[in-house]
Amino acid sequence: MIRTSAIIADGSFPCATAVLQGSCSRTFRQAKEAGYDCVQLTIRDVSDYDVLECRRLMEQYGLSISAMATGRVYTVDGLSMGSSDEENRAACVQRLKELADFSCKIGKPAVVIGAVRGLYRDALSPEEYHRQFDRSVQEILDYCEPLGVPVILEADDHLEADAFCDPKETWEYVQSFHSPVFHMYLDTMHLFNEGLDAAEVIRIYGKDIYSIDISGENRLSPVLSKMDFRRIAEAVRESGFQGVLTFEIPPSPPENSAEQSLDFIKQLLSL
Repeated sequence: MIRTSAIIADGSFPCATAVLQGSCSRTFRQAKEAGYDCVQLTIRDVSDYDVLECRRLMEQYGLSISAMATGRVYTVDGLSMGSSDEENRAACVQRLKELADFSCKIGKPAVVIGAVRGLYRDALSPEEYHRQFDRSVQEILDYCEPLGVPVILEADDHLEADAFCDPKETWEYVQSFHSPVFHMYLDTMHLFNEGLDAAEVIRIYGKDIYSIDISGENRLSPVLSKMDFRRIAEAVRESGFQGVLTFEIPPSPPENSAEQSLDFIKQLLSL
């Protein structure tokens, strides 16, 4: 069954990726009212959210937490999975392990590897970056597998990342670890930025991927986007995708973007 998720953030920092922003009590309520099945947390540290409050709100609104977006671990704290600085790399892995422990307390949402992968400039060379990144992934998987916590690697684009921007490369990399908790996920904006046909990529990988981030060019709502979301929706259906559609867009425009964007995609999917 396809589930839908709204990215949330607490509103204390500029965020163009969280469609709902404010306190947890507010964003959980808004997600429920808009018709979402889940929320995705924007998280830097385990202290960002209260476990008991999350559990209470999940029960109150009948929502699950689908994943934890970890980009601020890199953009704020500068911790990189591919860093040549071993102290930095180890601190990054430790932070992600702590988030995996946190995940176990709130229903085991996935740990996202997006921006936290870092950039080539974090290492002495691209080759060194990949060696360090490989070490980090293996250490994280060794920790997360016994816990049963999913780890999801985003197929990004070259405007934001140096590595794993090609879906085929990303897919093959994930498969090379032979881990039951390691998965690829896609983002329609990143596919657009790479000049790829999002619908065709989804047709190829849809049945096997964990989630798809929904957003138009420049993180526009799909309602306002020039991307062909009708074809994308057809590809989602035809691929056999059974994961999470995550809405990674700003709160506006349009007004009530969370609700309007979800309704638009649901109509295209006949959900």
